[in-house]
Amino acid sequence: MGHIISIVNRKGGVGKTTLTLALADTLIADKRFKAGDPAVLVIDLDPQGSLTRALLYDRKEGAQQRNLREIVDEGQTFAEFLKNRLEDGKRPLNEFLRHGVGPVGKHYSLLANESKAWNVERHAIKELGETVTKQTVSKILRDLASVYTYVLIDAPPGQTLIAEAAIQTSDLVLCPTSPDYLSYWGLESFDDYLKEICADGLGPPARFVFTKFKKKVPRYDPQDRVHDLVYAFEAPQRYVTLLREAGQRSGGQDPSVSLPFDPKLATRLEGAPTASRQWPWTKMYTLDTQRALMRLVSAIRGELERGEPHRPHPGTRAADRANGNRAGRSAQVAR
Repeated sequence: MGHIISIVNRKGGVGKTTLTLALADTLIADKRFKAGDPAVLVIDLDPQGSLTRALLYDRKEGAQQRNLREIVDEGQTFAEFLKNRLEDGKRPLNEFLRHGVGPVGKHYSLLANESKAWNVERHAIKELGETVTKQTVSKILRDLASVYTYVLIDAPPGQTLIAEAAIQTSDLVLCPTSPDYLSYWGLESFDDYLKEICADGLGPPARFVFTKFKKKVPRYDPQDRVHDLVYAFEAPQRYVTLLREAGQRSGGQDPSVSLPFDPKLATRLEGAPTASRQWPWTKMYTLDTQRALMRLVSAIRGELERGEPHRPHPGTRAADRANGNRAGRSAQVAR
């Protein structure tokens, strides 16, 4: 089984799509992967389709955009995938995927999305109920993870049942946030939300990743203060903590991993300059961003290798159930 990583934050504009793209670009650039390997799949769970447009937009075509029209006409979207699985499931998995996306030498795959997903989700909940809908989404993600080494999910802002199912099925949750007060003020309620939806089992670890981080902060910028506040999110009081680089926990160095503010990222979201030409990873991002992305991947792999889910917080019913189950299993072993 591959690893499922959800990039989630209920607030928009904090860099979910940017982080998903940058992470996919960096993972596929790994020398261990050969061209054509089923290594990385990105899933656009947002019906607004920001990730889909960033990967398929062709600057030369203007309003024509044949690639974007094709995925809708051919049903290569998450909305159609979910609809098919909820009905008869006859179409094979591969028919829903668009391969060869990403302007790099070794391409990856995309499960696109479009606005119809809102209606599919609403209809599924109304006709089949929340439980069946969530189970179907989880099954789709697990099936994809049985093929790909990494499955990256760009979740929509707000709270949706599909995003909730994705979080609960994931091996790791990344919560991008920009270092400003508007982004910070919603973190506590988001932390409570994650604790709630993961309370019935051993949910995935969740880690904050700062985006748009600036090396030189102007006097009026609250970046350093916000960084200190988020840094103080610590277990067991909090579900989400900062993603930290392995081996950098001592020596007075800041162990957190942050993506720097990079003007090239805006260009990256507009697709490759020439869709048919390879766009090397080294030309996509500044050197500072490349280094940060390598640290990010290193930290993520460390989290995945540990494979330790979040334990229920002490004093909750989930913790009591978990402790009771462990006691029961110990008694059985003793007998």
